[in-house]
Amino acid sequence: MTGLRTLLLVTALAGGLVCLTIMVGDDLLAALAWARRRAGAALRPEQVRIALAQAGLDSVPVPAWILGRIGAAVVAGAIAWAWFGLPVLGVIAFLVTHYIIGVALEVRRRRFEARRQESLLEAVRHGIAVMSRSGSATQMLEALAGSGPHEVRPIFQEVIAAGGFGPGGTAFAEAIDRVQERLADPLFDDIALALSLHWRQGGKLVPALEALAGDWTETLRLQQEAKSVRAGVEASVLLLALLPFVFLVTLQVLAPALLAPFRSAAGEVVLGLAVAWMALGYGVLQRMSQPPRESRLQLRRTAG
Repeated sequence: MTGLRTLLLVTALAGGLVCLTIMVGDDLLAALAWARRRAGAALRPEQVRIALAQAGLDSVPVPAWILGRIGAAVVAGAIAWAWFGLPVLGVIAFLVTHYIIGVALEVRRRRFEARRQESLLEAVRHGIAVMSRSGSATQMLEALAGSGPHEVRPIFQEVIAAGGFGPGGTAFAEAIDRVQERLADPLFDDIALALSLHWRQGGKLVPALEALAGDWTETLRLQQEAKSVRAGVEASVLLLALLPFVFLVTLQVLAPALLAPFRSAAGEVVLGLAVAWMALGYGVLQRMSQPPRESRLQLRRTAG
């Protein structure tokens, strides 16, 4: 009789799992695809390099950042595992720590990129004013290097230091290419394209810069509006990642006996399923709060 009840229980659980899989199959596949993309992005050095560059941390070696982030998460996971005696909580601590470090980088990236893009946009407007007074592209760069917005002045000083006062400004264009690769900034990509076309193909610079300034003024305005709309969702995602772990730490400190049922094999399975379900909801919320990213313009250039 006991064997029959066990068989019926297993059959019922299997049937329920199949039904649940059918019901949430599309969402589950989407979540798995998102997880694969996130894991791939975390392990692709070029994506990490771009994120560090956009956060103003281009001096930090990519391998050092990746290993440091993973190492900090492993240490946090090991401490949680040793303290609670639950492998599942060690995994939670690893994921939470890894996520928080990523969030810190993303917050810095957004703030730094926003400041730099505002300065670059102001530099474009200043450059338009210089060019409109019968100035050349060289005079515009010299003006930006000497009296442009303070935050981006070193960028144009680097270009000026490269020389290139000859016909076509080839050395200027090559310096712009190097700076563009290092900064990985979508706005600077557009500026570099306008300058490169002007030097290499003889394109008109002032109309191109005016169109660029108009488009990016609207883009930055929309980004600012979207930031205020996303604030609540982003806070929910962060709380979802932190609060369960804070709750478990509180239990461990105040009433460790309440965690005793989870230290059995069945308890760890139940806790693991609860964590997996929470992670699924967390992934959906994170996708909702993910900010829009301006795509970069990267063209293969030939020396002119």
